[in-house]
Amino acid sequence: MNALTATRPAPSRTGPAPRPVAGPTTTPAAAVAPAAAEAAAEAAGDVVAGLCHQILASLARQDQRRSGELYIRGLLETTGRKSIRNIASPTGIPATAQRLHHFVSDSTWHWRPVRAALARHLGQLAPPRALVVHTATMPRPQRGGVGSDHFTDPRTGRLVTAQRAVGLWAATAWGGYPLDWHLHLTPRWLNDPHLREQAGIPADALAHHQAEAGLDLVLDTAPTLPTPPVPVLLDARHAPAGPLAAQLGAAGFPHLLRISASQPLTPLTPDGRPTGRTLTARQLAAGVPPGRVSRVSAPRSATGHREVARVPCQAADTPPGPRQRHLLLAHHHPHHPPRTDFWLTDLTTLSTPALLALTATPAHLAQDATGRQVGLYDFEGRSFAGWHRHITLASAAHAAVLLLRARGAPLPPAGRPR
Repeated sequence: MNALTATRPAPSRTGPAPRPVAGPTTTPAAAVAPAAAEAAAEAAGDVVAGLCHQILASLARQDQRRSGELYIRGLLETTGRKSIRNIASPTGIPATAQRLHHFVSDSTWHWRPVRAALARHLGQLAPPRALVVHTATMPRPQRGGVGSDHFTDPRTGRLVTAQRAVGLWAATAWGGYPLDWHLHLTPRWLNDPHLREQAGIPADALAHHQAEAGLDLVLDTAPTLPTPPVPVLLDARHAPAGPLAAQLGAAGFPHLLRISASQPLTPLTPDGRPTGRTLTARQLAAGVPPGRVSRVSAPRSATGHREVARVPCQAADTPPGPRQRHLLLAHHHPHHPPRTDFWLTDLTTLSTPALLALTATPAHLAQDATGRQVGLYDFEGRSFAGWHRHITLASAAHAAVLLLRARGAPLPPAGRPR
C-alpha cells in the first residue's frame, strides 16, 4: 500500500464508499513537475512569438516574417556555433537551411525598421537605465567575413585577423540588449572596387572612428526609444572628447565619456567661470587636495573602496559655441594609484557614489555583450547586408533571452513558429 492508497476511505460492505470531504486535492510531485515545465515552456514560447510579431511587422511578406521567426527561434534553440545549417536544424526539414540562407544573404528586406521596432518594443518592456557604446572585436581565420582585417585585440594587445563592430546597448536591471550596429570597414574594403562590389557595400558607407560611429548610433537610434533620455556611456580615450560631449549635449543626452589621462581640460572657478588654464586630466586630478578626495564603496561585483576626485571643468577642445559645465571624475583603487580611470560628465548634480556606479555599467554589460548564447557575431559570410540582417535577428534573440530572464522563464522548446 502506498501513501496515496492509504489515505483513501475503505469501501463499505453494505453500500458505496462515503464521499470524501471536499478540500484541496493532492497532485503527485511527478505530475506537477512536467506540468509546470510545460506551462513555463508555453509562456516562453509566447514571449518569443510576441516579440517576433512586434519587430517583424515591417517585413512585407508573410513568408519573410515566418522565416524571420524561424531564424530567431533557431538562434535560441540550438547550441554551438550558429551556422545556417545549425539554425535551421530544429525544424527537421533539410530545405530550411537554403531558405534561411536566402532570407539573410539575398533577400530584399531592410534591417533598420526591424531594429527600430525592437528598440521601441524592448524600451517599453525593459526600459534602459543607460546606453552603452560597446566595441566588439571578433577573430576571423584567414580574413573570413565581410569587414575582416588586421586589428589589435584590446584584451591582449596582439594583432589579430578579425571583424570589428560598434554596438549601441541598452543597460537594464536584467542585463543588456543591443539596439543598433556599425560594422567597421577599413580602407582594404572601402578602397578595393572588387571587394566592395563583392560584399555589396553601399556607396555611403564610410570609415568611422569607433567613438564617431558610437555617436552616430546614439543620435540615430536613441530618439526612437519610448523613454526619456538616459545617460550615454562612451569610450573617448582615443578621440577628442570636447566635440563628442558638445554634440551629445546639444542633442539632449546626458553623458559620461571615458577619457584619456592626456585629455586637455579647463578647470572652473567655484562660480562656474573658466580659469583660463589648460591641464591634462591627470594633472587636474593630481591637484585635488587630499581632503577633497572621497572614499567610496566600490560598485557591485567589485570589492573594497575607490578614491574619487571630482573637479568642475570644461573640455578644452570643445568647438566654438555654448560651453557646457562638466565634471572630471577620477577614481582609482587605493592600492593601485597608477591605474586611474578618468571620466568627463555633464551629470554634475549626481552624487559621487551614483556616478561611480554608472561608470561600472560597461563592465557589467561586457558579459552580455559577448553574445555567445545567440551567436551574435557568428556570421562569416561576405555580404554586408547579410551581416546586418544576421546581427539584427540575433539582437532580437538576445532581447528574448533578456525578457525570459526577467520573467524567470526557460528558453522555448524546439519547434516551428505557431
